[in-house]
Formats: sequence, structure tokens, C-alpha cells
Amino acid sequence: MEPVKQEAIPLPDDAAMAVERLERLVQREREGRLQAEAIAERGLRELYESQVRLALLQRITDCANRSNDFSEAIGEVLKEICEHMNWAFGTAYRVEGGGAAVSCDAWYTAEPAKLFPLVEATRDRTFPRGEGLPGRVLRDGHPHWIDETELAAHACRRIAAACCGVRSACGFPVLIGDEIVCVLEFFSHTSMLDKDAILLTVTQAATQLARVIERERARATLLHDALHDAMTGLPNRTLLDERSRAAFERLPESREGLAVLVIDLDGFKAINDKYGHHAGDIVLIETARRFDSVITARMGGRRRGDQASWRATLARVGGDEFVVVLDALPDPAIAMDLSGALIDALKAPILVADEYVNVGLSIGIAHSGTSYCSVEQLRQDADLAMYEAKSGGHGGVVTFSESLGNERRNRMALESELRDAIREKQFTLYYQPIFALGKAGANTGKLRGFEALIRWNHPDRGLVEPGRFIPAAEAGGLIVFIGDWVLRQACNAMARLHAEMTAQGLDPGELPYISINIAPQQFLQPTFSSHVQRVLLETGVPPELVRLEVTEGVAIIDPDQTRQVLEQVRSWGVKTSLDDFGTGYSSLSYLQNLPFDTLKIDRSFIASMDDPKSRKIIRAILDLASNLNLSVVAEGIETMEQGASLREMGCEYGQGYHLGRPLDEASAFALVWPEGTASAA
Repeated sequence: MEPVKQEAIPLPDDAAMAVERLERLVQREREGRLQAEAIAERGLRELYESQVRLALLQRITDCANRSNDFSEAIGEVLKEICEHMNWAFGTAYRVEGGGAAVSCDAWYTAEPAKLFPLVEATRDRTFPRGEGLPGRVLRDGHPHWIDETELAAHACRRIAAACCGVRSACGFPVLIGDEIVCVLEFFSHTSMLDKDAILLTVTQAATQLARVIERERARATLLHDALHDAMTGLPNRTLLDERSRAAFERLPESREGLAVLVIDLDGFKAINDKYGHHAGDIVLIETARRFDSVITARMGGRRRGDQASWRATLARVGGDEFVVVLDALPDPAIAMDLSGALIDALKAPILVADEYVNVGLSIGIAHSGTSYCSVEQLRQDADLAMYEAKSGGHGGVVTFSESLGNERRNRMALESELRDAIREKQFTLYYQPIFALGKAGANTGKLRGFEALIRWNHPDRGLVEPGRFIPAAEAGGLIVFIGDWVLRQACNAMARLHAEMTAQGLDPGELPYISINIAPQQFLQPTFSSHVQRVLLETGVPPELVRLEVTEGVAIIDPDQTRQVLEQVRSWGVKTSLDDFGTGYSSLSYLQNLPFDTLKIDRSFIASMDDPKSRKIIRAILDLASNLNLSVVAEGIETMEQGASLREMGCEYGQGYHLGRPLDEASAFALVWPEGTASAA
């Protein structure tokens, strides 16, 4: 039985339209669902990529925060970026002082063997502005991209890139403010399509690298400032100590090959005093510049890349003192040769405050040897040699020797004993009488004064003459204390004598004067005149009985200041004497303008009176004194013949062993009393 075939019943028109609407609705729902799924998928993908990028930047930030310097951070940053971007190779270039992009040999690749040609073509490479991808970034200051076509046609490393299968590259600046301090460069096996995402990621990483470089610079600045002199830029004492100790440790068994030069500027204090400290700073800066230039030239231009056989460290260790440490010297003569060159470098005057000033040098040299256990000992001996050079008064160079060391050590021991002597009051005064030699027989032999002479009553050596300890006192800075003590003691003694004569009803007007030597350092003290006034008031000595002696050398250091001080003390009634006249310092103009009352002829002329030249000098001094209305005292009269000759030449006063030896206070002042005869026969 065959099935009954049913025919489709046609729908009404309105039903067909309803179905069509339903199908369109379903389609829209399907499309909306697919679109929503796509949006959700894209959002999830973007969220994931954002999280991955944030995680990358967090790792880079952590790396930047814990890194002490750029070289420590850059390798990890390149690795993170290359792995995140799936790039083949990344490298970095440092830019210093706005110059070229210089490879810092920091790079990363996951396939070093495959990328070896490109790595080798990049390492130790320098790109000037505009050259290559790093140079273009450096020139333009913004990122650059290179696609496969440009890489193959124009890139300077195109052969290496082709060998490694590289198809694209990009470069990014690392900025601190507007300064490009680094360039990052990356290569990829594929095209770099999503440039916005790349730009966002690498730029943020570059910001973190810039922070590392800023901290590195700040640390470098702090370290440099801690180890260098702020004024001259030279190494300071700390860096000098570090380098010199390292050099000493490198010495061979013979301990030869190291030299230390200690340098002090002659005349620097006078420049400071006259022109001010700013002028002194100019002198120090220019001196450092000239020294550095000389040393660089002597080393054969080592700083320009050549290799010298020896090394040098020039340092400023304070004030006007410089030190040069010469390391690995093949010849000790190099130290002396360099010293001469340094002296020559300062022969040309230095412009200060619209005036040219001259500065000299005193240089001490010490060479290493088996006798030295440390570089500090070497420095001390170079310092001793420098002071020896300076003590001559004209600078120059002195090389340390064993005899110099012994002499200096003895002097230092003597200085130590002098300090004990000051503290324990071991000094005493002796008084050498000054007599009238007379003119044509008048007043011959009359006592006119005393010169106060210091003696050191040493507990072991007995009475020590001043010639054996005064130089050490001057070198050790003790002469001012000793000189002040002499001034006060002599004034006290004369005040006592004056009081005793007054109490006995004798005429104090017949009292001799007391002549007191004033040391150069003592006279040059700013408070010298006020100190003299205080001593006069406190001791009660009549000022007219006091005569201050200064030497020619100190009188002409600052003639204006000398005249001012002398006029001030003379206004109180104190007399003044120019000691050791004729030894070669004074000019007639100085003598005419300085208010002295007396000239003292140096004993060296008296000792050689048999020489016609000496007699002519003495005659000239006497004539000069007569014209200037000055009295004259001849020192060092040792024989009757000398006294007679001076008397015949018209010299008024004299002192010396023939006339009277230095005496203690009681014996000397006994000559003043009527029952004590004071004869110079």
C-alpha cells in the first residue's frame, strides 16, 4: 500500500513575514554574540598583554632600583625586552658629553651562535651623529625604525644582519631631560608591526634606565668630589694616599722606582695678603693647570693613548702645597728633570687683579729604597727636603739624603727640647755692655747701654749660645714666644734697675739703655706694636731706656708697615736700631724713609778691618749715618787695634769681647753703680 503524499500548505503572507523577521532576529543575535565574544576575547587579550607589559616594566623597575650602576642593569633590561618582544638581539650605547654613541659591550641574544656575526659587528663599535641607526637616533633625538628593505640597502651592518636572518631593527634614546645619555638598539627576525606598543614599552624601560644613569652620575660626582680638590680639580690627599700606597705595594724587592716630590709655592702668602684670597685662588688654579700640562707632556702624551713607562699622580694636599708621586720610574733622574720643568713652568708671571705676579717653587724629592717601610716615610723625607730648599730663601730643588735626614731629625729633637725649655723656663738673659768709643778723646769708655742676649740654661749641656738654638726656634715657629719672653724680661730688668737707682737717690738720667733684638717673625706679627705697649705699661720701664733692634732683611719685607710700626713705638719714646747694617739688603731709599735712631755695623766688617774694602765700607756707613743724623754702634770689637781704628774713624759706640763680655744681670748692672767702674780702655 503506497503512502499518501501530502502537499505543503502555503502560508499566508503575514506568517511568511513573521518567519523572515524571526530568522533576521536570530542572525542578529548570533552576530551580536560573536561580536561580544570577540570583544571579550580582545579585552582579555589586551588585559593579558597589559598585565604582561606591566609585569615586564615592574621587573625592569625592580632591576633599576637594585642596580648600583648602568653596567649592572643594562644586561638584564636588554634580556627582558628581547624576550618580551621576541626580538633576536639587543644592545646599548653610552653617550658622554653629547659626543658619539659608543658601544658599552652590553648585549643580549638567546641565540649567540646564530647571531655571532651581528654581535661581533656591533661590539666595540662607535657611531658618530647621523651614522648608522644609533647615530640617527642620537642626531634626531627620537626613535627610528628600519624595515627589511632599508636594512638590506643602507644599513652599515647589512651583511652581518643578512647572515643572521634579521629583517628589521629599531633604536630608542634614553633621555635625562633633553640630554641623550644612551641609545638602545634591537633587531628582529620578523617585521616590527605594532610600533605603538613597542614604543610604549621601550620608552618606559628607557625611563627606568635613565634613573639608573642619574644615580650613577650622582655617585660618581660624590666620589669625585670626595677624592679631588674642589678648586683645582686635582686629586686630594685621600686619593693621593690611596694611589701612593698602591704604588709602594707594587715595588720590586729592591724597593726602587718610586719618587715623591713635595712642592711649596714661594711668595704665595704675600700675594694673598696684598691681593686677597680670590687672587690666591687664581694663582693656585693656574699653577695646577701648568703643572698638569708639564706632567702630561713629560709622560709622552699618555692621556692621549700612548703608553709611558712611568706613571704620575699630581695632587694638591692643602694650602699652597702640591705633591707628585712618580711610579715605575726607569731612571731616578726623571724626578729631577721633572722638577726643573715645573720650576720653568712658573717662570712666566700669572695675571692677578690686572697685575702680573711671580711665584717661585721649593721642591723636595725623596726616592724609594730598602730603608723605607711605607710611602708615608718617603713623603716625610720629601717634605724635609722641601723645607731645606725653602730655608735657603730662594727656592730650588733639594733631594733627600741620609745626612740631611740626620740634620733634620736633630733639629726636630732640638725643637722638642726648646718647647720643654719654654715650658720649664730654662732661658736666662745676659747683658753685653755698649761703650762710648769717643770723638777726639771725649767720653771715651763711658757705659752707654746693654744688649740683652738670651742663653739657654740646658739641664744637660749647660749654658747654650743662641747661635745653636735660634735657627731651630725660627724653623719650629717658637721664636715669637722666645722673643716675647726676652722683651718682657729685659724690660723688667731695666725697670728694676731704674727703681733701685731712684730709691738710692741717684740720677736715673744716667741709666744706660737696654737694646733688645726683635726676631723677624715677631716684628711681622700684626699685634707687635700693641704688644710692646702692653709690656712697657705692665713692667713700668721708662720707654726712653728701651731700644728695639730689627735686621735689614725684616725692615724691607714691607717698608710701609715697618715705617708705621717704628713710628708708633718711637712716639712712646722707644728708640730703634737697624741691626747688621751693610749685609746687603738695604737700599739708601729704604734707610732714608725708615725712622731709625741707630745703625749697628755688622761684626763681619769689623773682623776684616785689615781689608781695605771693609774699611771703605765702614767709612761709607759712618758718613751715611752722619748725614742722616744717626748714631752708630760697631759690633764685634775683639781687639784693642779694632777699637782704636774705629775711634779714629769717628765711630761713636762699640761692643765686643775686648770691651766687655756678656754678663749676668747682677754683674752687668754692677757696672752702673758709682762704685763699679766701667772702663773700655
